[in-house]
Amino acid sequence: MWVSKITKENLTNDVVDCLLFEGLNDNGASVDCIIVLGSMKAAEYRVPAAAEAFFAGRSEKIMLCGGKVRDFSGKRMTEAENMCEKALELGVPEAGVIIEKNSQNTIENILCSLLELQRSMWLNKVKSVLLVTTTYHMRRSLCIAKYLFPSHINVYPCPADDTTTKRDNWMNTPEGIDRVYKEVLNIVRCVNNGVIPDFEI
Repeated sequence: MWVSKITKENLTNDVVDCLLFEGLNDNGASVDCIIVLGSMKAAEYRVPAAAEAFFAGRSEKIMLCGGKVRDFSGKRMTEAENMCEKALELGVPEAGVIIEKNSQNTIENILCSLLELQRSMWLNKVKSVLLVTTTYHMRRSLCIAKYLFPSHINVYPCPADDTTTKRDNWMNTPEGIDRVYKEVLNIVRCVNNGVIPDFEI
């Protein structure tokens, strides 16, 4: 099935599984930079996955993306700044952290990360990146990154599970179902609006 043909009416659990979860495993590759996409709970789920890859020696740099200002436990700061606090708490050295705090959504996370890669390590010298985001959000993020990044940069997925949208439990709660269905339809909109090319699942 082509993604552009997916509708609310033909959306089944198998379609969800194939679109959001199939074939998105971390291959363990070493990269030039680990890129973490922002969200309200990115520090809780995504940063630990990035730190694990960092401490495994897979990269010397972690980029934390997200300029949206939120209230984190009574402190107003950007998503990237909140993630930075968590990364430092986990032991990632400050010299290993790049902060991107202009982006406001997933597409801007990707676009603004390109500018930061250029400023911090020269884009032409970057050959590969590891993209860290919540598992159910990975397909859209990866498609956008592969479409917008220069062709010489390999983008590898590093999915980070949260509590309600794992591959094996999203269908067990109204929250999980709602978030996953919205994500599928968001991917369909991205395809139909030309944000990413259509693809078959």
